[in-house]
Amino acid sequence: MATKVNCLPFTIPTMPRLGLADLEARFRRLSLLMYDTKVPIVTLEKEVYPYLARGIEFVNPWRRVRGIETYQVGLSGSRVGGRFDLDVSQLSVRLSEPRDAGRALVDSTLYLRLFPRCAYPVRVILTYDFCMIDGGESFEITRHEEMWRIGDILRSAPLLGRSYDVFRSWSGYLFTGALLLSRAVAVRPPGAEAARGEPEPSR
Repeated sequence: MATKVNCLPFTIPTMPRLGLADLEARFRRLSLLMYDTKVPIVTLEKEVYPYLARGIEFVNPWRRVRGIETYQVGLSGSRVGGRFDLDVSQLSVRLSEPRDAGRALVDSTLYLRLFPRCAYPVRVILTYDFCMIDGGESFEITRHEEMWRIGDILRSAPLLGRSYDVFRSWSGYLFTGALLLSRAVAVRPPGAEAARGEPEPSR
């Protein structure tokens, strides 16, 4: 005689269907597309814009903007000026504990091509904050930040770069000299300390 068994459905923890390797590959592709002025706007509309949240925030040392329309204007407008492209050195993605959001970190070099056959490298660190959507099948970028140093841009600038290197060399010596001078003033001679500790002779 058959016995009827009440079985509860087996459930597993919710996890994004995109694994870390998939996310890293997508953020690498997004970065290369966004930071290559040879990529046409049509390609950005097809492969980049779908991953942007409506309230996306963009931050770099010069400006901070919010909103997808403003972000898209900046992304398309960068192709009107100078030419540049990106080389990704390292990339990593981490997900939050509920695995519904995360951050991608990209260590890269931006090559400014101001003149034919001349490329000026600037190291750029990119961070993308994102949240998983569509049951983990996709994601939206909520914050995009560029981190670069003004000194790297000055050093990469034509003509100015050599002068900047000379300035840094001289300022390095001046700074070291100032530290040595301050240390010499602060440290008292051993004789003075010994003399201070001796009792005065009785009269």
